[in-house]
Amino acid sequence: MLSNTPKIAIVCYSKSGHSRQVADRIAAHLSTSVFALHTARYHMPFLGYLRAGLDSLRRNFSPLTHPLPDLTGYDAAIICGPIWTSYPAAPLSTFFKEAALLPPVLGLMLTHGDHSPPQKAFEQAEREIGRSFTAKESISNNIENTPEAARRIADFARTVVAAAEMA
Repeated sequence: MLSNTPKIAIVCYSKSGHSRQVADRIAAHLSTSVFALHTARYHMPFLGYLRAGLDSLRRNFSPLTHPLPDLTGYDAAIICGPIWTSYPAAPLSTFFKEAALLPPVLGLMLTHGDHSPPQKAFEQAEREIGRSFTAKESISNNIENTPEAARRIADFARTVVAAAEMA
């Protein structure tokens, strides 16, 4: 990353790999790395998905299995993860609850199946984190590796960088 470029962190939770792929693509645009969030709660194949859905519907928090990333000194942070049952995935909600000293500029990138439109998840995430996101975008799993997804990722990254430069 160039010295005059804002320092941007990417924090990602991904169960199936869709969100991690998107986070990695954002990281490539920004020449930064990804901090991965982990939980042991959803590792069992079928039961893990069932538990994830129930936790999401009930708005249960999912214990994270390592310390949260230290975002001190970052100009911006991008939080990336899936939508589960129309809400941010439970590990994202845990991060929103437990994260301290977030940078002034926040972006939210959500991945989803076509059955989970992002607007409700964006609104829930803003309630949980207690402030608005500077940039919000979503990538449906169906368009993940298309030019449309690449365009959305690039536009999203540019929006976050511009906001961080102004902050």
